[in-house]
This record gives sequence, C-alpha cells and structure tokens, in this order.
Amino acid sequence: MRALFLRSVPVSDTKLYLASFAEVMLVLSVFTKEIGSSRVFGIDFDFVAYTFAIGYFVYNFRSLVATAIVPWKLYLYFVVSSLISIVFLNLGYGGFLKQIIPIVIIYSVNFYVIWKYDWHYIFRLYVKFAFFSAVFGIVQVILSFQGINVLVKIPGRLDSISYEPSHYAAILLPALIFTFFHYKEYKAYFITMLLALILTFNLTGYLTLLLVLSIAYVNIIYLVISVPLLYYLVFHVLVNFNENFNTRIVETQQVFSGNLSALSRDVDANGTTTSLYSNLMVAQNNLKNWNIIGSGVGGHEEMYHRFYQNSPFVYNWYYGLNAPSAHSLTIRVFSELGIAGLLFYIVSIAKRIILLDKGKYRNISLACLSHFISKSFKLGGIIDYGTPFFVAMLCLNFWHYKSRNAESHSS
Repeated sequence: MRALFLRSVPVSDTKLYLASFAEVMLVLSVFTKEIGSSRVFGIDFDFVAYTFAIGYFVYNFRSLVATAIVPWKLYLYFVVSSLISIVFLNLGYGGFLKQIIPIVIIYSVNFYVIWKYDWHYIFRLYVKFAFFSAVFGIVQVILSFQGINVLVKIPGRLDSISYEPSHYAAILLPALIFTFFHYKEYKAYFITMLLALILTFNLTGYLTLLLVLSIAYVNIIYLVISVPLLYYLVFHVLVNFNENFNTRIVETQQVFSGNLSALSRDVDANGTTTSLYSNLMVAQNNLKNWNIIGSGVGGHEEMYHRFYQNSPFVYNWYYGLNAPSAHSLTIRVFSELGIAGLLFYIVSIAKRIILLDKGKYRNISLACLSHFISKSFKLGGIIDYGTPFFVAMLCLNFWHYKSRNAESHSS
C-alpha cells in the first residue's frame, strides 16, 4: 500500500494514475543529489539517479536512438563546437568527456521517459515528492533547534535533501509555483512548501518567486506597478531582512559598480558575490576575444585557472570557488557555449513559456522557468538538482501544447 501511495497521482475523486517504475525513478532523481551521492574517482556520483539513467539508457538504447524526441542534433552541436574550442584554445579533453557523456545519457532518458508516459502526471508526481521533501525540511529545522541535526549544514535554515538552502530552492520552486496556480487543489501543499521556502532564508528563492509571479501576470498596467514594487522589495525590504541578505545585496552592488574589489589578494567581498563575479569575468573574456562558441562543454574550469594564473586573486581565500560549475547555469552556458549558445539558451526557454493558455500548459512552463531563473543566480550543475528533468519537461510541455493546438485547428 505504501508503494501504491508513493507512485499514485489523483486523476479524479475516484481514479488514480499509477506511475511506472521508470517514472518514479525519474522523479526521484530530482531529489537524490545529496542523499544518494558519494565521491568516486573524483566525481560526486549519484548512485540513485545516475545508476537508473545508465541502466535505462543501455536497456532502451535502440528505442532512444530511434526516437526523434531525443535532441540528438543538439548533442552533435555540443560535440562539434566543443572539439573546435578544444583545438583552438588548446584545452584538455578531460573536462569535455566528463560532461558530454552524462549529458547524453541523462538528458536522453529524461526526454524519452517524459515523452513515453503522461508528462502532466509525471510533473504532478514531482510536486508530490517535493511536498514530502518540504515536510522533511520543516521537521529538519524543528529538530535542529533541539540540537538534532539531520542533513543540516546550517542549523535553523532549511535545506532538506540538498547541500545548501539555495540548492533546495531550485528543486522546490517549480512545485511551489505550480501549486500557487492550482491553489484550490493543492492548498495544503502550497502552504507547506511556501513555509519551507521561507525557512530556507534564501534570497535567490525569494527573488525567483517574485520574478516568476511578475511574469505570470505581465501586462502594461501590472508592469508599471510591479517593477517599482520589485525594486522596493529588493533594495528596501529584503536588504534589511537580515545580515546575510544585506551583505550579499550591498556588496554585489559595490563590486559591479567598481567600488569594491572581488579579485584582489584580500577577501573584500562575501563568497557568493566573489564567486559570481570571478566566474562571470571568465565567461565575459570569451566575448572580448571574439570567441562566440565559448570554451566547449566542460571547458570553463580550465579557462578559469588560465584566466587568473597571473592574478593576485589566486591568493584569495575564495579563488576557485565554484570554478567547475561557473557559479550559475547561465554563466556556465555563456562561458562554455559562448554568446551564440547563451542567446540560443535564452530564446529556447522564452519561446516555450506559454502565457496565452490559462491551464496546465502555462502553469507547468512557468514552474519550469523558476528553476532556470533560480539557477541563473546560483548553481551551475548541468545534470543535477533536476535540471535535465525541467529541460525535458519544458520542451515536451510545449510540444504537447503545439500538438493540441494543431489538432484543434485541423478539426
């Protein structure tokens, strides 16, 4: 009965959708980065998510290859552009191979499973698991006040099944956004997950929630109200919310305005601001050198160390912070795929955000958008924390939306 409860999604008052083993494992893979990982040969190997993806990929290899829904042409572009960058920039092949192999395997499995089964109920199953993780996180915080730390990095701050509160926000936000739009159906879920987000005390999570809700109700009148309101909330309310928020907002302003150095020998700015700025400068250097296709998949880390090799920043405590992941997914795309890849990334997401529809298509697309906005602030992993899931979900949700419209026009 427990297994039935975990893999079921209500369709109506009398009917349940029972998810298959593949669907359950795919959704579970969104949440297992911390609890399922262990260091193997210098790699944080998620024994739940990666083992499932490899096994499923091998077992269904013929079907995957024959399925047009898997983005094989995009993989080919990654390979060709990366090899060109490796040759012209004289980079090693290690970083490229370390990334491209899991990208092909994990993304292919996500696209295939979400395409093969009902994408809508798979997303609702993810929402259900996110709710469970929020309940666990709230219990986690309560126990931490009693001196009992269960997977807690910072007592009193909720991070649930993730390494940090900001990492958990990237997992939780899509479910929170979806339940906001389906409040009548998911009232308890929404309240619980909103409380969980609040308890992360995470600026990225708060800002992302505000931004997505602003986009959801975008119109000229609303923009006139929302833009000044967002500015006021960030620079007059959140900046005074606590010392952590104040430090990050103020020092980020100072660094980007040139009033505070983040790349000196001394530690002048906080770690988040220093990581953001130092990694962005590496990505920006590609543009200055007219390298429009970037350093190739997996090439950012090597370019990072090359860029700062003669700089006093190498003696800074924060040197190398988030160099493998480029701090944020957007910076990583900019660095490894260049301005061409960055524009493709932004346009690809933007064109799949469905604002005209008022039902599940719009709500799922905006929910997925929150993940990418969150990872634009922080977290640059390509294959972890649900990024393959939300990429595939966003694309296939749009594919189903177009298919529905095509059918309605033809009839």
